[in-house]
Amino acid sequence: MQDLSMSFRQAVALHQQGRLPEAEAAYRAVLQAVPDHGDTLRLWGLVALQSGAADAACARLSCAVAVNPGSSEALHVLGGAFRQAGKLEKALDSYRRATLLRPVFPECHFNHGNALVQAERSLEAAAAYRKAIVQRPLAADSRLNLAGVLNRIGDPAGAALQARAAIALEPHRPAMLTALGRAETGQGNSAAAERTHRRALRLDPGQETLAYEHGLALSALDRIEEASHRLHSLTRSTDATLRLGAKLALHRLVLRCIDADDYPRAAAVALNAGQGRVSDGTAMLPMRVRIESSSACNLRCRHCTTGVAYHSTERRLLKPEMFERILRNLKGIEGLVSGVMYLGGEPLMNPQLESMIRRLRDETSIDQIHFVTNAMLATEERCRALAECGVEKIYVSIDGRSPEENDAIRRGSHYPTVRRNLTLMRRYLEPAGVKLIISNNVLRRPGDPPAATVPAFLVQDFPGLPIATNYAYKWPGWTQTGEEAALVVEVDPRRRRGFCGAPFTETVIRPNGDVTLCCYDISGIKVMGNLGRDTLEDIWNGERYRALRLAMMAGDEAALPGVCRTCPVYTGEEIQERPASVPTPAVAAV
Repeated sequence: MQDLSMSFRQAVALHQQGRLPEAEAAYRAVLQAVPDHGDTLRLWGLVALQSGAADAACARLSCAVAVNPGSSEALHVLGGAFRQAGKLEKALDSYRRATLLRPVFPECHFNHGNALVQAERSLEAAAAYRKAIVQRPLAADSRLNLAGVLNRIGDPAGAALQARAAIALEPHRPAMLTALGRAETGQGNSAAAERTHRRALRLDPGQETLAYEHGLALSALDRIEEASHRLHSLTRSTDATLRLGAKLALHRLVLRCIDADDYPRAAAVALNAGQGRVSDGTAMLPMRVRIESSSACNLRCRHCTTGVAYHSTERRLLKPEMFERILRNLKGIEGLVSGVMYLGGEPLMNPQLESMIRRLRDETSIDQIHFVTNAMLATEERCRALAECGVEKIYVSIDGRSPEENDAIRRGSHYPTVRRNLTLMRRYLEPAGVKLIISNNVLRRPGDPPAATVPAFLVQDFPGLPIATNYAYKWPGWTQTGEEAALVVEVDPRRRRGFCGAPFTETVIRPNGDVTLCCYDISGIKVMGNLGRDTLEDIWNGERYRALRLAMMAGDEAALPGVCRTCPVYTGEEIQERPASVPTPAVAAV
């Protein structure tokens, strides 16, 4: 027995020196003599765990627990082995049993809390961390992790208290300051949060996570240029999660500027051109892609380029072969969040629409997909398929101020059919979580109010359905024909921007592979490239796109392509009636 005791001590000494292979062999030698030696089984399992052999560790430590079921230490280490092996429920059970055997066990309470966080059981995790803190008040990591949990469950005041205690214990650890900064953000104190995150970054300027947190804090203060510069520096990070987070944060900055009608600033964020930095027109990859699933249409609307100039471009459906090429290009774009399966045709003419939407959701980073339809082709079968494909929302076009006016404007439409089909869509799609919205364009007439009024017939026929009513734009390529003599183009000064953010944030892919500028160029007038020849990334930052962006930023209207100079977003042009030439609504507008 003396020799066995000596052999065990030698094995432990090797283990403590970090000589794991030699310790492994020494423990094995002891077990050959005494197979049920509990401490040796436990430490032998710990060697496997420290060597990354989680499954072997689980087996060895399970033997140790079987030999000595009252060993809280063996159960504690077994919990770590199960957690490393991905067996989270078994890990939680092992930690629970260990703390029942030994209630005063701060290390185990701490690790139990970590496993509970992993299992997304935040309230229980907080309780475990509190036990660890009570038993070991000077353990900064327990306070740090508790602060993280409290931030997640909406208790920023409690998180701030724990983070400050952790900082007092270990003031030079950036993680403690990061936890405090997040808590200050949760408390609505953005200025304090920015200062705290800046302090953390000063402690370790090379740590990208700290730079990311500081970028978010700057963004919360609307210090757009500083936030943009900070976040752009992370878009080339080797950490995929951090890189994607930075790109999404930049996209949110762009959208915030667009929502504030500050389009030049949005473009500067996309180009990283703020604070005196010179740009060559290269922009971060688009956040939205519009894929024209069908350029063909079953209607000939009076206010639409597709309707009045149907043969101005080739009309076709997006074929599976071209969709595969598009998909390959989109898979490489991180931060691509939005997809639109519509341009100027009718998406439901394409029988592959639902399959394409499903694959975009499954195989790319896109998680928001919508399209616009006239609903004339909606059937029960299509509604079932749409309910299951992952589309987020569908806009249904119903124009004019009355059913009669809809049919007069949307030639080929039949309002009773649209009403019946939209009711069918509601029956199948709303329970599936698909949002349905009526898109209603009306032609402005003399004396109309500045903002278009929602027609009463839509409110009556579709109670509870969102309705977006706007005056009709004049689309690029729209021409006045003799048949449309009553329609004229006028400029609404309130609509004129003199700037467009589309070349900085989104792109369009047509069924033939052409990449065009934006959703307003529904005839594909300005082609920026073709996916049959180049990748989308090469086209997006190719010479044509870069030159256009620089011209837009410089306000050089003469250098812009004609499709931009005649676009309603840039010019404020809209189609108006003089005099009214369509049936008068039977019900007054509300």
